[in-house]
Amino acid sequence: MMDRRNFVIQSGTVITATALMSMVSNHILADSTKSVKKSFWDKRPNPDDFEQVIMKAIAYGVNAPSPHNTQSWKFEIVSDTEMNLYADENILLPATDPPARQIHLGLGCFAEMLKIGTSILGYQTEIQWFPQGNYALAEIGTKPTANIKIQKDASVQKHELADYVFTRQTNRRVYKGDIITFQETDMLQNLSKVEYSELFFITNSSEIQAYGDLFYKAFEMESRTYEPNEETRTLFRFSEEERAKIRNGVSIPQMGYSGMAKFFAEKSLDKGNKEKWHSDKSISLSLKGIKKGINSSKGLAFFKTKNNTSMDWVKTGQDYLRFNLALAKLNLQLHPYNQIIQEYAEMQDLQKEFNQKINCKAPAKIQMIARLGRAKEGYISYRRFIKDMKI
Repeated sequence: MMDRRNFVIQSGTVITATALMSMVSNHILADSTKSVKKSFWDKRPNPDDFEQVIMKAIAYGVNAPSPHNTQSWKFEIVSDTEMNLYADENILLPATDPPARQIHLGLGCFAEMLKIGTSILGYQTEIQWFPQGNYALAEIGTKPTANIKIQKDASVQKHELADYVFTRQTNRRVYKGDIITFQETDMLQNLSKVEYSELFFITNSSEIQAYGDLFYKAFEMESRTYEPNEETRTLFRFSEEERAKIRNGVSIPQMGYSGMAKFFAEKSLDKGNKEKWHSDKSISLSLKGIKKGINSSKGLAFFKTKNNTSMDWVKTGQDYLRFNLALAKLNLQLHPYNQIIQEYAEMQDLQKEFNQKINCKAPAKIQMIARLGRAKEGYISYRRFIKDMKI
């Protein structure tokens, strides 16, 4: 049985100011765009570069995470203070995300990042999910996922996590140091203020290892199943020039490689040569690196919902985004491990084993999984140009 202290952390935990400050005193805050390194703006839009306030809001929002860094967002500008948010039907993940569940989690992340970012400007944000009603998979991109309105409000205070909009990142490096402590999980729960899903943690070493073994099997299944592995190849960017040009997707440096290790890893992939990508040699080398990451996990976080509807997806995305920012505030790192909860046929048996172990019975769903730990800053990924996301 899992240690219950590791399993459910109640949201009402009180953290003293002294304890909180002791955890974050050495962390550098990004209080405004002026404190962000100039090189960051080569990869991300700067809100200060836009006059229209809704465009400033979008420039905050695109710093959110998305599955495979797809950034499957498109925007219909209604007015200076209103927009409609759509999923981009041209950037989906049909092989690994058949129902577009993860894509909608990414939309939830975007909306919440926008909301938190615009609090810096003194704006209140109203998000109406599915304003024209729910839509079928075939209707993605034709009906808005959300209507977002912002309004200047003198009573609005900057969100307590807003300083971390530009420092939040997915970090796939090998993690170092100690296991995540109970004090840290309490603080993460308190800072995240999860409103919709249930957030729980595992910080027991043997339990982390047991789940890690399942996660590795899921990574291997995805890597050795042609369609999802090919989908990853099409989203992989094989040089810095390609990353700067296309501005979405994943890459070797995003996998945690740097220096000569990055150089040789990218060279071995031969600019995405399909035969080399799908070769046993390439897959085995990739899995070796994944194994190191899994074995370095210092804690696991899970987001669970009672049902598995499109509203569960976007609302969990909002919760997950605040969790990302809370981790940044505590100078902790995160790497999603969602392969085992993906819905394609080849993953069903492993997913059944996982659900039995975690005691998750339908219609409940584990929506997000992440390993937690400590590591130096990872690679800053690109974001697409906002003009290319506008309808």
